[in-house]
Amino acid sequence: MWQHYDRGVGSLGYQGKWNLFDQIIISEPLLGEDRSTLKFWKSEIYNPEFLITQEGRYKGYPFRTFSGNVFQNGYSDHFPTLIYLVKDLN
Repeated sequence: MWQHYDRGVGSLGYQGKWNLFDQIIISEPLLGEDRSTLKFWKSEIYNPEFLITQEGRYKGYPFRTFSGNVFQNGYSDHFPTLIYLVKDLN
């Protein structure tokens, strides 16, 4: 995930800076004992336009569900993080 952060992309915006609090930990059972079951391919921070606040104080940040006690009809104040795992069929 850090390659995204190094390019200025984060999962949470706060006071004009991006943070990367949201990460994914892959456990050994998921990969298999010999690590041949699944292989890590890539990760991303999922930030399509509909998840981004378009105007106001939080423009460019994740489209929040609430701002204080006010319902914004958004999704979250964090962008989701994704990983892609591949399985070798050979």
